Order: sequence, then C-alpha cells, then structure tokens
Amino acid sequence: MTYNEEETRFHLIDPVLRRKGYDDPQRIKLETPAPVEPTGPKGRRRKGAGRTDYLLCVQVGNMPKPLPVAVLEAKKQSEDPLKGMQQAKSYADCARFDVQYVFSSNGHLYGDYDKPSGLQTGPHPLDDFPPHADLCTRYARDKGIDLSRPEAAVLFQADSPAWNQSRYYQDAAIRAAFEKILREHQAGRAPRVLLTLATGAGKTIIATNLLWRMAQAGLLPKPALFLCDRDELREQAYTKLKAAFGGNVRIVQTVRGQNAAANARIHIATYQTLGIDGEEDDSDDNGSFLTEHYGENAFSIIIIDECHRSAWGRWSQVLTRNPDAIHLGLTATPRKLKESRHASAEEQADHEITAHNIRYFGEPVYEYSLAQAQEDGYLAACEIIKRKADIDARVFTRDDILKAGVRDIKTGKPLTEEDLTKNEYTGKDFDDELFVDLRTPAMCKDLFELLCENGGPEQKVIIFCTRDLHADRVAMQMNNLYAAWCKQHDQPRKDDYAFKCTAAAGADKIDIMRGSGERAFIACTVDLLEAGVDIERLNAVVFFRYLQSSIKFYQMVGRGTRIDEPTRKYKFWLYDYTGVTDLFGTEFITAPPRSGGSGGSGGSGGEDGGDGEGGEYPSTPVPVMRLGDSEHVVVTAQGRCILANRNGKATPIPVDEYRREVIARVLAEAHNLTDFRTLWIEARQRRQLIDHLLRDNFSPEVIRDVEKMGDFDLFDFFGKYGYHARALKRPERGAEYVNANAAWFAGMADKPAIVLKGLAAQFAQGGTEALESESLFDVPEIAQAGGIKALRVLGKPVEVMKEAKMRLFGV
Repeated sequence: MTYNEEETRFHLIDPVLRRKGYDDPQRIKLETPAPVEPTGPKGRRRKGAGRTDYLLCVQVGNMPKPLPVAVLEAKKQSEDPLKGMQQAKSYADCARFDVQYVFSSNGHLYGDYDKPSGLQTGPHPLDDFPPHADLCTRYARDKGIDLSRPEAAVLFQADSPAWNQSRYYQDAAIRAAFEKILREHQAGRAPRVLLTLATGAGKTIIATNLLWRMAQAGLLPKPALFLCDRDELREQAYTKLKAAFGGNVRIVQTVRGQNAAANARIHIATYQTLGIDGEEDDSDDNGSFLTEHYGENAFSIIIIDECHRSAWGRWSQVLTRNPDAIHLGLTATPRKLKESRHASAEEQADHEITAHNIRYFGEPVYEYSLAQAQEDGYLAACEIIKRKADIDARVFTRDDILKAGVRDIKTGKPLTEEDLTKNEYTGKDFDDELFVDLRTPAMCKDLFELLCENGGPEQKVIIFCTRDLHADRVAMQMNNLYAAWCKQHDQPRKDDYAFKCTAAAGADKIDIMRGSGERAFIACTVDLLEAGVDIERLNAVVFFRYLQSSIKFYQMVGRGTRIDEPTRKYKFWLYDYTGVTDLFGTEFITAPPRSGGSGGSGGSGGEDGGDGEGGEYPSTPVPVMRLGDSEHVVVTAQGRCILANRNGKATPIPVDEYRREVIARVLAEAHNLTDFRTLWIEARQRRQLIDHLLRDNFSPEVIRDVEKMGDFDLFDFFGKYGYHARALKRPERGAEYVNANAAWFAGMADKPAIVLKGLAAQFAQGGTEALESESLFDVPEIAQAGGIKALRVLGKPVEVMKEAKMRLFGV
C-alpha cells in the first residue's frame, strides 16, 4: 500500500523536516480555502479542501515570527518527485508566495528550484534536504540583505493582534515590500515601492500590518501618512488602522484652527484635506494645509492608496516635500503614461510622479491578480453575459435626427441644427451626447428579465451609466419594471428598489444598500461607486456605458468581486451591454491630459483619455431623439463567458470554447463511449479525471450548470457532448435501469434484487457520487434487505456493484 499525499506528509516528510530544524513554529502549513465556482445564481465553494503546501521558514535569534523563504509541495509517495517542477510553474510559485525556492518531494526524493539562478536540480535523497541554518544563509545571500542589521528585524515581526489572520498573499506582499525597503536603505536610496493586488484582496489590511510591523521594529521615528482621494477610502482606512493602533491614529482635519492629527503616530488624509487636490487654482495658498502644518521630510513613510487615481493633479507635492520618506503605492491597476509631446518639462515630471506608477515606484514588488484570488477562493467567481442593442450599430446623421424630431431632454423644447454638435452620432455617443427614446427602456427590460432568470429581481446590483441624466432614466425604468413585477406576482414592493447614486444624489443610500437585504437593490451610478466602496453582497455589475479605459473597467468590475459568506455569495454576474469586457487583459495605459483640462482629481480625460467622467454640461442642450412609431429597439444575446485563470490573467472564455476544452480533455482519456463508461465506474479513475480538469482550471460542474443540465449526471453531460450519446436526467436513467434489467433482477433472490434496484433511487437523487457514498448501504430500504451482505449471494460485492453500474450507465 502506498501513501496518499496527506499520509506522505505525515509519515515521510514531517519527520525529515523536524530533523532538519524546521520544527514548530518554523514550519508553517499553508492552506487556502476551496476554490469558488460560478454555478447557480450565487456560485458555490467547490467540495473538499483548497491548496495545502509547506511554507518553510527561517528564524533568527528570538525574533517574534519566522520568515517564509521556500515552498515545499508534497506529492503522493508513488509520484515522481519532480512532477510539476518545471521552471515556469516553480517561478510562478516563487512570485505568488514571495519565496526564493520551491521544493517538491514524494517522501523519498526531492527536487529543488532556485529562483535567483533559475536552476532546477534533483531528484536528491530527502535525507539531504538543506537544514534550517543553510537555508537561512542561502536566503540572505541571494536577497542581498544583511540579517544582522537592526532594521532587518522588521522581516521577523508578527502582525497586529487586530488583524493577525492575514492571508498568505497579504503576508507575502508585506515581506516583498520590506525586502525592497531594506535593499534600498542599504544602498543609500530612499525606497519607492509598488504593491499591486486585485480589488477586494485587502490592501488596507496589508497597509495596517505593514505599519504595525515597522512600529514594532522601531522603524517609525516620524509619523506615517496614509493618503487617499475619497472620504469612503479614508473612513475604511481609519476603521482598520484604529483597530490596530487605537488612539494613535487620527484623521487630518482642522479643529479649532489646529491639525487634529498633530500628535498621532498614523495620519490619514485625503488630497482635499491637505489642500493638494489639484483643483484649478494657481494661487499661492494651494496646498496651504500641507505647507502650514507639515514641514519637509515630516513622515517616515507615505502610503498612497489607489495610487493610479487622481492623475494630472498637484498632489505629488506631498511626495516631493518628503523625499527621504518611504513612498509606497497601493493599487489594483498600476498606471502607465503615454508620452506627450506638448507637455512642459515641469508638467511632464508631475505627470510621471502622479500617473506613471511603474516609472515612479518601479516594477511592483508583489502582484496578486483577480485570476489568482478567484482560483484561491478569496474572491468571487464571475459569469459574463454579453448583450447588445441593435440600434448601437446604427449611425445617425444630423439630418436623420432633425427629420425624426429632436428636443432638449431637460426643457422639452425643439432643437435646431445649430444645437447638434456633431455631424454623426453612433452608439458610443448614446446617453451622453444623444438620447434615443426607446434605447434605455429596451435595455432595462432585457436586464430585468435576466435578473429574474438568474436569481430574481431583488438582487444587489450596480448599473454603470453614462451620466446623471442617464442614471435618472435607468432608475425610473427599473423601478417601473419592478412595480409591474410585484403586481403580477402579488408581492409587496420594497423601498428604494432602484435609485440614482452619483455625486449629485443618492450617496446616502450606499450604507443601506450595503447593510439591508430589504431596501436599495439597484444603484444607478456613473463614477461614484467606481472605487473605494465595498458592498460584499453585490450580486451583479452592469455596464450600460461605453469605456475605453481598462483602469476604470477593472476598478468597476472590482465592486462585485467580494465574497459574502452570510448570504453565501460566491459569484457575481457581469452583464455587458457595450462590449466593455473586451478590456480584460489590456494594459493600464493612460493618455496625457487634454489641453485646458480641469487638471483636477479624476477630471475629464484623466482616467481614460476620452471616456469623460459622465458629468453634466449645464450650458449645452442634450438632444433626445424620438424613433418612429414603427421602429423598436431589439437587445440580442452576444454570448456567454466564464471568467477563468489563463496564465495568471482573468480571461473571458466563451462557453462553447470552455466546453470544447473540457470535452477534449475527457476524449484524451477515453476515446469512445465504452472506454469512458469503463473509466467512469472506477471511482479512482473517475476522480483522477475530474482532478485533472480542475488542476487545469476547468470545472465540469460549471459548464454543466451553464448548459442548463443540472438535472443530469456528469456522465450524461460528458456522454452528450463528447460521444453524441442520448442524455438522460438522473431520474430517467434510474427508471430505465430498472426497466431494462427486469430479467436480470428476476433471476436473483428478492433481497439482492431490492438492494440493486434501490441504486436507481439513490442515483436519481445524488448521481454517481451517491453510489460511492459510505452511507449508501445505510439507506432504510437497502439496509432492511440486507445491504452489502445481501449481494454476497451473487458473488463478490465489489464485482456485483461494478456490473450494476455498467448496466445503469449502459441504458
């Protein structure tokens, strides 16, 4: 008998690690939750455990916490110890866990991948595994860090008691930041550090524990500044930092003419409160709060939250006035700047510091993508439904619009040729520069029907609209549809079903939407909910607006990625009506500011070089065009996709392609239906097939759910799409099994016949897995007939069960 992976760890690997000095607490078992899958309206966690590996750590003296430096992947005793150790995978593991080395062992031999050299060696006898002291020396040499220096103690500090259950990638991000900070200090340079993590990955907790560890190591001789650009982000940061630092955290604001944060250890500020928000104000007092209350080099470290935002502003003053401080940027979407030939040298320098994250901070020292977080089970899975209004393909000339009749949407007064600013209007102009009267109602009706189909109308949803006028009309249509639905289904209407949530109105309902399951379901916004607002129970993100900016797109999509355990929300829907999901995988590049732009925080063109911010133009008429009585708007399906991990990137995979790849892997294991049936009834082979699919980031459960085959066993799903066999629902297959084998049952004694017929009912309820359940023979009908003992009159129970399964799957 050979050991499985868990037994190999316990019996073979653990004893060697203890002898080599990796005894508790210097050996940490790394575990992640089970991955999530986009099955059903809210998704689910996959059955079983998540990933389990060793995270090998080194200890120096009596420091509070050991330092992870290597991953050891355990293999089954019977597997090749070098399995999965190819350089690409090993390097990915190094980056993911911020370690220098990856080992793999089957309990007898081990392989070694060394990131600094890029070399892979082995297999070696496990008894020759590097001892703790050797691994510690190897790490310090390869990282170029002198562990004897006092400031190196920061690497071995524990997290704050308030946030001491950090996830592996949060710890890895902090370590990666400290490693660069130490190297830069050793070289006599002021550190510039960039951390890139998916929205929802907990960047504020990372910042809190990073500051806590610095404080514990005595590396905060001056205050720390946490800098952000929105009140919501400031409040979130204050809540988390205060839980760790208590009264040593203050919000920067004026109280009785003084800085309320003056004596605090941690200062939290927005650009606005520092007076450096970049508004169009060239007066001498721009930035007056900063210059009045803070001298130069006032901070030990400045953390810039969402550092991709507020480009083109003058908030870089806080960095240029603190050149000796550590500057640490946090973002999910690191911005790169397109070069401008027209900007002055001074403007270009400011643009680069505030907008070109990579150039200013350097390459991210740690990255954790949306795809990785979904694969790990920390962020919600996603299913994409793409739709399109047919009218978006049309081009309306100025003459077309005038002939149809056009009025100002605000006043209702007729407009003339002079009021139309363009010669032609296309889909990307709709709801911004031209409203088409039937377009929004048609899109809202289609969306409402999708919500009803995929979980019901009372879901938490954000709809991204083009501008305030558009948000008003979308909210009105959604409310009317909901009222009609309630009347039709005799349901009481709930308050604030759909509401506008923009800078103009509705921000007060964000907390209600976040906390209440009975009010405020559909938020119709423009940019207010783009970033910094966490609504864990959010079920869907909808795009009724066109975008060019991948930065905006990823930030907006990030609103839906949180998992909400209380409501068992493990998935969010992404309804794309404008083709924005084509932005998945594109670079985060920003165009230079427009000449004469606002220069302000998030001003027009700053984020996306032409999308605009959806603001209002009070002096410009907004035309609304009425289609003829015989015309209508049709919204058609454009496809359905699964958001999957492909080479570390979140990539929409069309359902047809996803299904083809799943089936191709099955066909590679079994070339015809007979071979597949033989494989399927052997539990070990069947589970091995499923495990292979899951390891390749393909879930057959997901594609079965998307194909509306939830009533079918996976055997019938694979049979239909892989071998063109007739698919039977579970109860149908169970019934046909009994009918088709009547003669077989008649030729045996009553009790074994009852047991074997009973398999049909169990299969009808639970499919193949029910036939392999330990409780199968405890089912009352089967147990009363003698259970497994009753089968012995027919031969070996294992062989009898195998024949019964062949007959069941052969009908």
